Amino acid sequence: MNPFPWHRAALERLLADRARMPHALLIHGPAGIGKAEFARALAAGMLCETPRKGLACGQCPPCHWFSQGNHPDYREIVPEAAMEDEPGEGEAEAPSKAEKAKSVVIKIDQVRAVADFIALSTHRAGYRVLVVHPAEAMNPGAANALLKTLEEPPPSTLIVLVSDRPARLLPTIRSRCRILALPLPARDAALAWLREQGIGSPEAALAAAGGAPLAARDQARPEDAELQRRLLAELAKPSGADALTFAATIDRESVEPFIHWMQTWVHDLARVRLAAEPRHHGPLAQPLRARARNADLDLLFALDRQLAEARALAAHPLNARLLAEHLLMSYNRATSVP
Repeated sequence: MNPFPWHRAALERLLADRARMPHALLIHGPAGIGKAEFARALAAGMLCETPRKGLACGQCPPCHWFSQGNHPDYREIVPEAAMEDEPGEGEAEAPSKAEKAKSVVIKIDQVRAVADFIALSTHRAGYRVLVVHPAEAMNPGAANALLKTLEEPPPSTLIVLVSDRPARLLPTIRSRCRILALPLPARDAALAWLREQGIGSPEAALAAAGGAPLAARDQARPEDAELQRRLLAELAKPSGADALTFAATIDRESVEPFIHWMQTWVHDLARVRLAAEPRHHGPLAQPLRARARNADLDLLFALDRQLAEARALAAHPLNARLLAEHLLMSYNRATSVP
């Protein structure tokens, strides 16, 4: 598992001093920068038996096991709905649509299921590593179950929590972890990587994603790009968004990108209203200025808070159409549309 170029130096620094590795690490930062991949590369480095500059060699038996997703001293806990996308889960039966809708949080049973893994001796007389992501997806029972392990960690154990929103974790969990903040990568490094991925117009994609390269790559997928095009065209209409009609096209899978693109548009509206340049949607500066002309800043800021709250809940069961209607109607009110 190789780290992304913008994370390599931080990972090497962390792995250079294994003797002082904490028993628990909370990795946080903006969404879309590769924090989960950083955690996996960290785990691979800790489990490798012949590391190079602290990083996994990729050649020893533990590295082969890790790359195949069956290292006996490594576990990941993710929401059940995400398991089909995780390394090492290829043999599991894909959950049904109904199961996905009910399995977007990390449950207490998932934490309890790794109790023996944490308690028993390691297979290679080295470290064991547990990665939990996104950590804020733990329900209260799961968080409290993990807290017991954090309070009395076994030796040679590293628990890595990965979070976009660390403030949503219990203060008692945060206090028992060393905190590692990963920032947005340098623009040049992000652009170089996006070009390697074959992303067209990487500058525009990166700007629209707020500087997060993985988000820029994912948003360039045809289905996401089409949703972005349709939504921005709707928000740019002089007469305001047709909330009922557009909301009818939003399903559960498109809720999060819908909210994200609304957030970027609202951020740019507020910037333009305050006589600044748009950050995310520079090519749409003219319609942004037209919509911002009569916008109410207080209502825009209130809408931004609504969007942040909606994004935090987007992974949970909800009525996607009604949520989209509510947010679009709030947008119309904020931009002075009758």
